[in-house]
Amino acid sequence: MSAYNQEFNKDNTILRYITVATLAELRNKVFYYNQTDEDTVVKINVPFYYSITGNERFLLDNFLFDAEANGKAIGDYEVVPRGVLQLNSLAIDSGSQTNKFTRGEFVQEVDGQLKTFALETNFLPITMTFGITVVCSNNLEMLKVTEAIMSKLYKTTMYSVDLGMFRVESSMAVPEDYSQDRLFEFGLNDKKEFNVTFDLEVKSFMPVFEGGILLTEVVEMTKQAIAAATSGGGGGGGGGSTGSSTPQGIGLFRTGPNGEIGIQFGGVFQEFNYTIEDIKKSPVTSEDSNSGYVNPDTIKTGGPYLENNIDSAPIVPEANESKEYRNADDNQG
Repeated sequence: MSAYNQEFNKDNTILRYITVATLAELRNKVFYYNQTDEDTVVKINVPFYYSITGNERFLLDNFLFDAEANGKAIGDYEVVPRGVLQLNSLAIDSGSQTNKFTRGEFVQEVDGQLKTFALETNFLPITMTFGITVVCSNNLEMLKVTEAIMSKLYKTTMYSVDLGMFRVESSMAVPEDYSQDRLFEFGLNDKKEFNVTFDLEVKSFMPVFEGGILLTEVVEMTKQAIAAATSGGGGGGGGGSTGSSTPQGIGLFRTGPNGEIGIQFGGVFQEFNYTIEDIKKSPVTSEDSNSGYVNPDTIKTGGPYLENNIDSAPIVPEANESKEYRNADDNQG
């Protein structure tokens, strides 16, 4: 199996997608130059990482217990300068919201098949505030990093976030104030660190689907629909073709034939059966259904005049032009 198609626990997390896209946008964007001699200038990049520490157990497991046996160096060997991000706050920007729910289409890979979905989607505007600390080794380096941040990032940077199905626009903005922490008094055992700290405000959108279903639930409901259709059953949000066929058409979130809620494929009516009977089988005194009842078995008018079936998700045969384009008849290899 290709590594591209493998699913992990970190997938389908929209807030993580935005965080990773922010780190990718900061990658190789902040840098400065050092003059090593009269004729040589060296470019120094400032990498940015997300903070995953915060407890002593993590430090013990990674830098003390069995560190030497696993070939790890004991101690702190992170690069300097470096930037560390930490999510401080997350809020919904309700004042920037326009249309609450709009029809959104996206494509998702389910069991090796690309499926198209059309769901009512609320693109919820959110604001994520990250606290950034850039660790420097001396006062001059701290000034160069601050200058590079103001030159490369001020005021707003636009970028896109790939959510694994569609893209949303995002922007990050840096403030006007930067805190510079200098150590003027320290002992022999103190780390001589100089820090530049500031807040990074990221504005983006989080898609919220109708019914409050999550992105993971869309995939799971689709798997249930495919399983129900291929097994010939109608439950589990199947609503597709019966037998061994795969559901065709666009996936919609709606109620199935047995009242179950799930992803249904095809049109609004997956399958519509209807008959046209004799007018003598209508109600007794008027066209109102509650005015009376005539037993259809007592009316000898023969069978129904018309029986028909409409299936909104038929399996359309592939055109010859399409087969020729993808060379489907080639049996070599």
